[in-house]
Amino acid sequence: MEQLNHLNPAQRAAVTAPIGPVLVKAGAGSGKTRVLTLRIAYLITHYGVSPSQILAVTFTNKAAREMRERLRGLLGTRIRGLTSGTFHAVCTRMLRESIEGRLKGYTASFSIYAGDEQLQLAAEALAGVTETPPRMIEADEVLRLISRAKSRMLTPRLMARFATDPLDRFVAACYRRYQRALEQANALDFDDLILTAYRLLSEDPDLLATYQQRWPHVLVDEYQDTDPSQHALIELLTRPTANRPRSLFVVGDAMQSIYGFRNADHSIISRFATDFPDAQVIELATNYRSRQPILDAAYAIIRHSRSVAPMQLRAAATVATERCVLISEAKDSREEAEQVARSIADLQRQGRRLREVAVLFRTRHMSRPLEQALRHARLPYVVRGGVSFFDRAVVRDALAYLRCIANPADSLSLTRIANVPARGLGGQALATIAAFAAAHSIPLSEALGHATAIPGLSPRAVEGARRLFALLQRWRRLAAGTMPPDHLLADVLEQSGYMAALAERFDAEELAEARAHLQELLRAAEEHTELGSFLQEVALMTNTDDDDDRDRVQLLTIHAAKGLEWPFVFVVGLEEGTLPHEHSLGDPASLEEERRLCYVALTRAAERLYLSWTASRNRGQRLKPSRFLDEIIAFGRERAGASRATP
Repeated sequence: MEQLNHLNPAQRAAVTAPIGPVLVKAGAGSGKTRVLTLRIAYLITHYGVSPSQILAVTFTNKAAREMRERLRGLLGTRIRGLTSGTFHAVCTRMLRESIEGRLKGYTASFSIYAGDEQLQLAAEALAGVTETPPRMIEADEVLRLISRAKSRMLTPRLMARFATDPLDRFVAACYRRYQRALEQANALDFDDLILTAYRLLSEDPDLLATYQQRWPHVLVDEYQDTDPSQHALIELLTRPTANRPRSLFVVGDAMQSIYGFRNADHSIISRFATDFPDAQVIELATNYRSRQPILDAAYAIIRHSRSVAPMQLRAAATVATERCVLISEAKDSREEAEQVARSIADLQRQGRRLREVAVLFRTRHMSRPLEQALRHARLPYVVRGGVSFFDRAVVRDALAYLRCIANPADSLSLTRIANVPARGLGGQALATIAAFAAAHSIPLSEALGHATAIPGLSPRAVEGARRLFALLQRWRRLAAGTMPPDHLLADVLEQSGYMAALAERFDAEELAEARAHLQELLRAAEEHTELGSFLQEVALMTNTDDDDDRDRVQLLTIHAAKGLEWPFVFVVGLEEGTLPHEHSLGDPASLEEERRLCYVALTRAAERLYLSWTASRNRGQRLKPSRFLDEIIAFGRERAGASRATP
């Protein structure tokens, strides 16, 4: 492969490593995507591996697309058959193929619940538990604790068995009701996709052998972001057999593990060599993004880590003279934002594009003074990571209709659209129909067809239920036939009366916006020939891929900046209680994650890094500069002292 000639020695060693367990510890900006892509190409061209025998797992849809585009540029049509995607996408594919007949009550048309659907089920579970909680607890916390249990591979029964305090026991009871509701709806949540795939493979040796034979070579990106269930799934899939060694190639950087709140466990990558004693570990320490003073500032912070082994990065190119790291103080957040705006205006006058500039902050609410200052300075900007297209109400309504069509057991989606538009099926009428459905052990959608036999329903509700039942039956026949998803969706929006209702509810501007969103959804549906594949893609969408090529300053949280880079980066709010966050100050593990978060923020910058703190941020409270700033300054003094002491 000619491309090997353009790699540094460590990159080349990674790409050409013998088949076996391989960990590539890839520092920020060290070319990990290139290495991962070339490793796949090397398996195909050097070892003669068929692309259909390769599984490449990423953490975002965007990363999966980028990998395939690079491989297509390298190998063209020779990559046909390669499987790449997120953990959730890969597991969904496996479950669509194998869940029916193996997991009681589930069919291949299961729904995937996320966001609002999960929260609603958690709220219903919380309300339905007869036990008294040991303290006040909201549905979002219940959901978070259920998610944590699933990431640790705990069923409701196991969570209850291993509960160490009353809160865990109470949440286990909520978990039991929550899971039962999912099963009744023929639905899985995001955590279930991993856990259920693992369960089916571990319980069925023949099924496991099928997938091991299909994908004997597994590669995983961003391994520092895996949780215990994902790690267990990968270990199971790549488990060596009598005639096949383990072929596992993972890339990651423990110093950039910042998703503990999503159940990621940084210790998984740290103990890789222990879990796989025959593993080869290769470090990529040459950085092709940032200038050395920026890397030194980041190292000044991460070298104090007690949970990960720090790696000092070296800049590939040496750039002389100009200061790369600038630290400033402001009296409050307004002055800080004005300083940022002035510096950005200076960069613009020097001929730099606004899209080359990012302003990073610890929490989303910190964007407000920055937005005000940028507007006042007439500097266009965009706040990245806002409301996802798929979270907009009209889009969610349309998708709920389609989920009802694809999965007759999806009562949650049916509840959302039963009275949208209004057809006499309000809360009381739905409760009456739901009670009838429960008494007769039938899905809610089937109960609609028995409306005339349900006592207590008004004539309008009976007619609304009868009409909706007939429409759902018609749409299911169309979906089972040859009608493509975009035509089906257009029919749903028209025949349901949804579009007419929007025209009555919204003014002209709101209506135009709603129609534009639905038109965009129709365009997305055009790319699919089958309803199930379209709904699956939508369910697995993330809001991390909001690319915008317009010339605007980028405002975003540090978490949202992971994996991105800009020539000029401003990191604001470097105070104790902001970064590190006040909630982390009493918890060593949380404080360690804040340290890694700050490291990630600094390593987003290529040419110049601006760091700022304020003496006051909220209601006049006096603040101290972040310990991370102190560490950067102290490291600079050490380097300066060492330089002066050198003969």
